[in-house]
Amino acid sequence: MTLATAAYKELVYGGHLLALGTSSIAATAAYLIGRTPTVDLLLMAYLFSLGAYSINRISDFDQDSVSHPDRTAYLKRRLGGLKVVSVACFMVGYLLALFRNLIFFGGLLFPLGLALAYSIGSSRFKGAIGVSRLKEATLIKNVTVSFGWSLVPVLVGLYYLQLPLTIFAFAPFIFLRLMVNTIFFDQRDVEADQAFGVRTLPVRMGMAGSSRVMDILDIASGLYIVGVVASGLVPLFAGTLLVFVPYSFVYRLYARSGKHRDSLRDFWADGEYLLWGVVTYLGHL
Repeated sequence: MTLATAAYKELVYGGHLLALGTSSIAATAAYLIGRTPTVDLLLMAYLFSLGAYSINRISDFDQDSVSHPDRTAYLKRRLGGLKVVSVACFMVGYLLALFRNLIFFGGLLFPLGLALAYSIGSSRFKGAIGVSRLKEATLIKNVTVSFGWSLVPVLVGLYYLQLPLTIFAFAPFIFLRLMVNTIFFDQRDVEADQAFGVRTLPVRMGMAGSSRVMDILDIASGLYIVGVVASGLVPLFAGTLLVFVPYSFVYRLYARSGKHRDSLRDFWADGEYLLWGVVTYLGHL
């Protein structure tokens, strides 16, 4: 394995790409409210995302061996270490939050509970939703992940002790973009989900039906960002995020062609969020 290949696999399979994307979303939220993102804000966003990713990889290891054998083979040798990584990420993240302010620290407890309910779950959930983990129920999985990431701007607001309407106007856009992302990955995992009884949207509606849902969500996210920019709820430079609607259509079309490695799905889909901060930074200059 070359150094470049090893770095690429660690970036994608190790969860760092998604974690950096979370930092980028936090930076975007900061720019939208007229703030310059600080190093500790970006670090906390990275740590909490990596911690949640590690929990999910541990809980889904057997299922991932079917849906994503390359990633499973890469992570297998350090499966035990993922537990240490997860605990360390949350401990350091909460320590940094505690030094920032107590309101921000308290707000961060909710995403942790959401991550545990999503990946580990409880037998008590069965009576209410018919499954023990949130990720096993049709659409609840997607809504949970999307809602969790849509809390990022609210948490950024708590970090700065500033909650303008812009923060709440930005959150639905994140929700819609993450819904596309989660359904896209459900399509990749459809065979494993069927085998393990996970009732995702592609399992229930098929590839064509779930693709149409993503088309609708993509268009809805574009119309939404145009609407909130036009209404003045978010700054004009937030309109630069509109570029990710055609970006999504392009990478989804490429994925359907079959001319890709599975890791490219991860790279291009999760890489979208890494670009948000770059695009909004350039837009607000």
